Amino acid sequence: MYILIIGCSTIGYHLAKSLLAAGHEITIVEKDPVRSKLMWDEFGSIVVQGDGTDVQILQSAGTSRADSFIAVTGSDETNLIASQIAKTKFGVENTIAVVKDTKNEQLFHMLGVDSVINSTHHIIASIEETIPGKPLLHLAQSKIPGLELISIAVPEDSSIIGQALEDIELPPHSFIAIVMKDNRAEPPIDKLIIEAHDEIVAVTTPDEEAVMYDILTGVL
Repeated sequence: MYILIIGCSTIGYHLAKSLLAAGHEITIVEKDPVRSKLMWDEFGSIVVQGDGTDVQILQSAGTSRADSFIAVTGSDETNLIASQIAKTKFGVENTIAVVKDTKNEQLFHMLGVDSVINSTHHIIASIEETIPGKPLLHLAQSKIPGLELISIAVPEDSSIIGQALEDIELPPHSFIAIVMKDNRAEPPIDKLIIEAHDEIVAVTTPDEEAVMYDILTGVL
């Protein structure tokens, strides 16, 4: 599967690593020249420096043959415009966009974005399935084969309470996307300390889901 990622901040970076590890072909489009250079140093020629809303940039990145188009920049406007161009200009069937402002979510849906992922606490409203007896929730089902979006509540007796994210060893194809603290969405920076009742939103694979549950709930 060929997947185009627009934006390579924390979410885009880890998403790219997971998709590559899962065997997908990807291209990353990053506007910021400094960040683009850093990504080039790690990923090589799959990184394109440019504006994800520029038709010529998207054309050079092979958008017309993309199976999925994922916009994860820090700008709702950029994510929406890029997704619309991918859908209307290049005919991409599966467009996915991150929205930060909950007020924009309905607009994204109205304008044809196939999957809208809200990076604030409103994402919890999209819960589709609960695993009985476990503080693990499946969120809006990923349209990328082999990846799942889940939320795990950290119980009071978890052994990871007080640990920084950088000290928590995760499975190779999984990563933390957001940590919810008292209705606040915190980016997954290395020094962020985990506390009881935090909700950890993560991307994982079906094979690693149980391992993620054990690690993040502190099961030994």
